[in-house]
Amino acid sequence: MPIADWGALGFMAGRHTFERERGVLYYEQTAARAATFLHTALLLRPFADYNLVIGWACASQYMHLSGESLQVKDDDLYELAQAVRAQQADLRGVAQRLESWRAG
Repeated sequence: MPIADWGALGFMAGRHTFERERGVLYYEQTAARAATFLHTALLLRPFADYNLVIGWACASQYMHLSGESLQVKDDDLYELAQAVRAQQADLRGVAQRLESWRAG
């Protein structure tokens, strides 16, 4: 997958680990940290293509590895992606949607 913007890719990779102060994460909830991957990929488009697929893979895998697997319908994910791209859904909105998709 060709990288279209290395700075955006670096930001996507590191955004979830931002700290308010040393040792205190800026994004405390797992869903908020996971949401940074999807939100950043959709807005900054670090890849030449497949930003939704890659951003979603990162977010869902992050949730899964944190013990919080997701179940979502494709249409719901596409609707969220459109809202983010249109800047009608911010990071908090993405995190809330991830929370609502947590598997039982």
